[in-house]
Amino acid sequence: MARRRPLLDMMRPTMVIRAQAFRKGLFGSSTFWRTVAFAIIGKRVIKRYFGREPEIIEVATLRGGNHWMQIRTYDPQSRRARRRAAG
Repeated sequence: MARRRPLLDMMRPTMVIRAQAFRKGLFGSSTFWRTVAFAIIGKRVIKRYFGREPEIIEVATLRGGNHWMQIRTYDPQSRRARRRAAG
């Protein structure tokens, strides 16, 4: 079942442009709106694959008989988690 969005959320300019791009570009014949739709989709794909890299906090080398390395990383919080933490 699709999630319903509030009416105010649907009236934001970015949502209106996105809806027009998909309706007139991908499902219609307008090349301008198709380009806009591909830009929106491309931005999401790039953000998904390159935007959520863990940040390296510490690299410690332990010496001894068996040499091994411990790497600690910090995963960035998702947008939803940041909203929950803000209150």
